[in-house]
Amino acid sequence: MEICILGATGLVGTELLALVERAWPDATLHLFASRSREISRAGATLTVRAASDLEGPDAPRGDLAFVALDDDHSAHYCPRLLELGYRVIDKSNTYRLDPHVPLVVAGVNHQEVREGVRLVANPNCTTIPLTLALAPIHRRWGLASVQVSTYQAISGAGATTLDDFLEQSKTGYAQPDRLGAPFDPSGYAANVVPHAGNTDATGFSSEELKLVRESRKILAAEGLDVSAQCCRVPVAVGHYEQLWLTTKRPTSLENLETLLADGARAPWVRVYRGASGQGLSSLAATEHRDEALAGRVRARLDDTTGTRYCMTVAADNLRLGAATNAVRVAASWFPSADAALASTPSS
Repeated sequence: MEICILGATGLVGTELLALVERAWPDATLHLFASRSREISRAGATLTVRAASDLEGPDAPRGDLAFVALDDDHSAHYCPRLLELGYRVIDKSNTYRLDPHVPLVVAGVNHQEVREGVRLVANPNCTTIPLTLALAPIHRRWGLASVQVSTYQAISGAGATTLDDFLEQSKTGYAQPDRLGAPFDPSGYAANVVPHAGNTDATGFSSEELKLVRESRKILAAEGLDVSAQCCRVPVAVGHYEQLWLTTKRPTSLENLETLLADGARAPWVRVYRGASGQGLSSLAATEHRDEALAGRVRARLDDTTGTRYCMTVAADNLRLGAATNAVRVAASWFPSADAALASTPSS
């Protein structure tokens, strides 16, 4: 195999490199980023070429490409990679709502990655764990509505923002001020702020609208009542989501937890039983990087129908929420040598 990683030096690109080496250990890798450079990995020096080299006559042709770039660059380079013969998985928002491009979560709708499909969109980092937890519930009892609040790690904003956050946290917390006066009230360090990027006329941010629209597409439930509120929290890695859901048919806490613990019906989900949520946290997600952590399932206090529940979902946004899902989706085309990176646990 000839595999291209475009955006190889970013946070997600670095994770992709590690996973690709596990899934296809004999593959030839072509690494690209915004500029040419060399990187060290496992004692070896790897060459990373400038993305602009893909436009030249000596651009390498290949089998599989992962694109971990922003929307504008994805829109520019994905067509070129397709011209070069690659099957492409794109991490950006560019193609997610395109009706001609599958939006895929491995373990939910990976059957859409058919032989004739050559471009697949990788969903947003909150949508992937959310739909892994919701899909088995939707299949078994149906979903009438879902409300989600997300508490998203700083790494979702990129390596530069994460490094700035870590430095500002180090400096600010070095001062013993109980009110947090050393910190910028509009910054990320020691703070919780609205996820206000690209807020449109509806008042909802692009992050919130992604969660709503992508979930409907992945679950094949265009009429599903979904709403979302998203914020940034002072955590390096690991997104945390609170859900309020209503099923179409009644069930029970025991049935919900049993279903989510069934690896065949709820692949890549790790369940934490009990209402306290003991052990379920954003940092726990960085220990179980390739799974959606689900738990703290409770019946709502006002429920008299057996249909209204609360639960929590957490995941490593760089791995399950991005790189791991992309590799598992690609395994639908090219079987993975590592069973943990197959498109389903039984593959």
